[in-house]
Amino acid sequence: MRNETKGYILKEYGAWSVLIIAYLIGLGVSRGSTWQAIPVFIALALLINSKQPFMKWSRRPSARKPLVIFLVHIAVAAFILVTVFGSSIPMLLPLLVFPAAYLAMNRLAGEHFVLTEALGFVLLSLAAVLAKFTITGGVDIRLLVAVALYFIAGVFKVKAVLLKKTRDRVVMVLYVVFAAIVYQRFHIALIALLPLVDNLIVAASLYRVKLQTTGWIEVGKSLLFLMLMAFYF
Repeated sequence: MRNETKGYILKEYGAWSVLIIAYLIGLGVSRGSTWQAIPVFIALALLINSKQPFMKWSRRPSARKPLVIFLVHIAVAAFILVTVFGSSIPMLLPLLVFPAAYLAMNRLAGEHFVLTEALGFVLLSLAAVLAKFTITGGVDIRLLVAVALYFIAGVFKVKAVLLKKTRDRVVMVLYVVFAAIVYQRFHIALIALLPLVDNLIVAASLYRVKLQTTGWIEVGKSLLFLMLMAFYF
């Protein structure tokens, strides 16, 4: 029974760390706090964890248990969000386009397709928007753009490090430049992208460190991004 339960817990620690950092960013830029932030985070955790039973079900569509567990995750999360936000829920409905796009790309192109991975980070970045919405009652698209662009950069870094192709290294540099341009257009402080200097160094040198060290580097970069966003957004 214990092993069966573990089978439905998402073990993508990178996804959990991005969720937590993104949520803290939303709280940090809101300059406030409320007890409702706790149940909202629980709802988001359930939605992220629902990926595990969804993937089990997608691999075996005839299996009922993963489908039921997936639907329970969604139902409980939806109940929490509706209870907390009440009449403000219609303001959040347009954001459903992102999970819909992610699920569609997952089914059509696979979990590791570049667009699917990018949409996955957009989903995680919605945590920042919902955290701020919990406190201010407003949907901040600029915040979504800022957080999503930062975390999507990780997709291109991983490809450059693993594949070691010149094309992927160039794409990563171009992406960082693209992110900077978008930040400027949305009047977001460019200093928040300071952690992405590491991505440029990787593109230039492809320096090698242990996998565990890489993970801690990304955590450190995310914490720096959190602090920069809290101060300058």
